[in-house]
Amino acid sequence: MRGVAWAVVAAAAAGVAFADAAVARAAESAGVVWVAFRDRGSVAWVDSARAEARAFVTPRALARRAKVASAAAVASDLDRDLPPAAPYVAALEAAGARVRVRSRWLNAVSVEAAPVALARIRALPFVASLAPVLSMERQAPAASEEFDFGLAGAQLDMLHVPEAHAMGYTGAGVVIGVLDTGFELGHECFARLDVRGQRDFVFNDADPGYDARQDPPGQSNHGTATLSAMAGYAPGKLIGPAYGAGVLLAKTERSNSERPIEEDYWIAGLEWVEAMGADVATTALSYPDWYRRAERDGRTASVTRMANLAWERGLLLVNSVGNYGPDATTLAPPADAPGVLAVGAVDRTGRVVDFSSRGPAADGRVKPELCALGAGVRLAGARGRDVYESASGTSFSAPLVAGVAALVIEAHPGWSPEAVREALLQTASRAERPDNDYGWGLVNARDAILYPLIEGTVTDAHTREPLSGASVSWEPTAGAGSVDSAFAAAGDSPTRGVVRTDAAGAYVIPNLPPGTYRVRIRADGYFDATTEPLEMPPNLSDVNVALRYRGE
Repeated sequence: MRGVAWAVVAAAAAGVAFADAAVARAAESAGVVWVAFRDRGSVAWVDSARAEARAFVTPRALARRAKVASAAAVASDLDRDLPPAAPYVAALEAAGARVRVRSRWLNAVSVEAAPVALARIRALPFVASLAPVLSMERQAPAASEEFDFGLAGAQLDMLHVPEAHAMGYTGAGVVIGVLDTGFELGHECFARLDVRGQRDFVFNDADPGYDARQDPPGQSNHGTATLSAMAGYAPGKLIGPAYGAGVLLAKTERSNSERPIEEDYWIAGLEWVEAMGADVATTALSYPDWYRRAERDGRTASVTRMANLAWERGLLLVNSVGNYGPDATTLAPPADAPGVLAVGAVDRTGRVVDFSSRGPAADGRVKPELCALGAGVRLAGARGRDVYESASGTSFSAPLVAGVAALVIEAHPGWSPEAVREALLQTASRAERPDNDYGWGLVNARDAILYPLIEGTVTDAHTREPLSGASVSWEPTAGAGSVDSAFAAAGDSPTRGVVRTDAAGAYVIPNLPPGTYRVRIRADGYFDATTEPLEMPPNLSDVNVALRYRGE
């Protein structure tokens, strides 16, 4: 999806003002401007607003934030959840503005106002700056976005999702925020969907579905499709990676060519899903048109700045890298944010498709981080209760990866977003050679859940037959500090232990605490074998051992 950008919301909030001419042009065309305040208001207002801010942020959100900050830091950071000061907002309205969206994190509001009203607003002593909300005409969708029929299995098999489902993981207990164009929940694949909350930020109501009175035809098609790829459940037709997860649904984008189409709805939606306690947020929306390639640097675009703030609060954001490839640095904000898992698209052979945007970010970081199937992805169609279609685009690879992230969080609820990110990247198909086409490669749900792991097979050195029941033990290497137990997570394997090989001679030692280990393999009638020291993480190679029979 494409959208438009207000350039540098966060910079404006810090006091960096746009030129008067730019604000005037915005007022004459779209009439929509962001107004950033110098402070949070009077001491009396701040004191009165703190209770409202604490009620706005759910206990679930506070628990997630505590994964990345101390309790004291979480408590002190709550002042950033204060709404813009009501007396300031009232003064804008008195000056002739109509308030559209209020951003707590940016301490700013977007307003519609005539030029004469903007002049009055600019003169108010508590106003730091004004910045235009830019707009664009919606371009016709690329040919790669057209629907056709296809099968659903490839999109899960490529990411090793069936193995994760066989382990019992469905995303249960995890909450995912979805920011998109709207959602038709009457489709059969959503019959068991766990909806935790829904909101239309375009029209400021509680129904993100299609409304013929105010929406253009096809408004909810895209959101319905992305949601189904991630969390749909219709056995024999479509199953998403995280069909057991709870979802927060935010309609933040208009789908047609009406103007303006603003980033401020996305900003409001992101703040809402974070405050509601989402563990993951996913969006297929991107805003490339108002930023030069040099500005896709992880800190300039307004949505990028917001994505960074969400990451600081423990929210894992998965975003399409964009459909503007194959040239370099065609990634679209907010995919350039350091904390965003940007997702590219591959075809069924695993080859990156031409339309998938490329990195690097303007500051040289590798982008995208990951990829998934983005050509011929099986999806629900919004036009009927049992309609299924196929589509192409990074819009549909991103929700697949978001679903896998939810499986990892379900398996490891105590992991920080950084730990989840590391597991997804280090177990992906190209982890040893990341580049700006594929990133770290195709996601591997099973290995990410088990990360960091040692696995392999034990065979007879002469016959090459698997050895079932062989003993595989592990222990830290000699010397102080070989295992850092301070970084061990709940549910990790112990630092010493033993497993047995299965009928195929295979073994796995999952979720080892960071450190250096040796593995010893024993089987009756065979000479023992001991590995070289193995550093965890990442140990990206299988540890396969062929034992020599004693009678040889």
